[in-house]
Amino acid sequence: MAASTPNNQSFVLSAPAALFDSDTLMTDAAIAVIDGAIQACDQRLKILAQFPALPEVHVASCVLTPGLVNAHTHLELSFLAGKIPGPADFPAWVLQLIAAYPSAADAEEVFSQSALAGAQESIQFGVTTVGDITRQHHIVRPALQSKSPLGVVSFGELTALGRSRAYLDARLAAAMEPQESDGRISIGLSPHAPYSVEGPALEKIVAIAGKYRMPLSMHLAELREERDFLKDFSGPLGKSWMLMRHMDLLDDLVPAFSAGPIRWAQHYGLFNAGVPVILAHVNYADDTELSILADSGAAVAYCPRTRHYFGHDAVAPHPWQAMQQRGIRVCLATDSLASNPDLSLLREAKFLHRNDPSINPQILWRMITTHPAAALGLGSQIGRLAPGYAANILALPVANEMLTSCAAVCDYLVRQAPLPQRVWIRGKQVFSACSAT
Repeated sequence: MAASTPNNQSFVLSAPAALFDSDTLMTDAAIAVIDGAIQACDQRLKILAQFPALPEVHVASCVLTPGLVNAHTHLELSFLAGKIPGPADFPAWVLQLIAAYPSAADAEEVFSQSALAGAQESIQFGVTTVGDITRQHHIVRPALQSKSPLGVVSFGELTALGRSRAYLDARLAAAMEPQESDGRISIGLSPHAPYSVEGPALEKIVAIAGKYRMPLSMHLAELREERDFLKDFSGPLGKSWMLMRHMDLLDDLVPAFSAGPIRWAQHYGLFNAGVPVILAHVNYADDTELSILADSGAAVAYCPRTRHYFGHDAVAPHPWQAMQQRGIRVCLATDSLASNPDLSLLREAKFLHRNDPSINPQILWRMITTHPAAALGLGSQIGRLAPGYAANILALPVANEMLTSCAAVCDYLVRQAPLPQRVWIRGKQVFSACSAT
């Protein structure tokens, strides 16, 4: 047997078991990989007989799983790890974040290295694809393309409020700027939030996204204060906020809206572009707003530890279970290292399950695999192990006695959040725990 993955990205990968998706476990399993794509998944002896010319790579004491998918993160903020202690008040946190930004002279070095560090940390935690929100896309995209194997949907972040609306066209053009790519990086748009993008600007961004078939991601209903801001520009995010006063953006042309951020997004067409839409956080939503979201087809990226960091858990529980009951696709995500101790999706799932052991671990597994893959518009390419899918594969250590059912394996993975022994992206081994030590 081969000691390591062949460089040609064509091989048979075998293990004591494979969790093809949350409902399909096979023991003594193997996966045939050709040119970075999965060709077949079956019992080991059947695969070896079907593909006799392919070298075999065997991993012991592990279960093979799909690579994890993080639907919402900010890799470029990884340089802020541990620098803004929580719990944090959001308006004050924004001011601290801005104060920590590098100078113009240092920006390229800091943001490129920060994004690469975040990408490598993601991979080491078993994340093989991310939905990355980037304001520094001109720096981050080339760095990730040339120096990281991570799969990325790169959402160019946009602001356009009040007097800054004049810059929207130029910002849109920059956010859409294509990069040389081997197919790992695709581009989306991210109107930032209701307190930084006015309604007519959101309409324009949505229209462009629809025209060019680009996915959308937006922070929405993250903060209770969004309602006051939209209504009359009052509250901690409004006219009295130090940042708003300093930037002097608000003018009489910014339209007010009294019915809250979710209806605001509906009114200005966020859900009408016919492209994948990911709503980050949605910490606050009433029953009627949940019905609007259910009808919209948008997915929600729920970031449990970031939510806890900002103190929202002390106000009210997140409505993610009510969302799922209504058919809303909910994903677990990490947000950034500016508000989270690490970029581990399994630790997000573990955090939720530890606080509520009644949660079905198989549901949590879907929330870090198939759900975010579909939310990013990649549900037919990543998120499960199946023929035709990218060979994004993890070898996660699991004791053999746990390999009895999907429920048992998912329960173990969620409770223990083990680190991968090995990680492949598109058939290329990109991480080995042995080489990392």
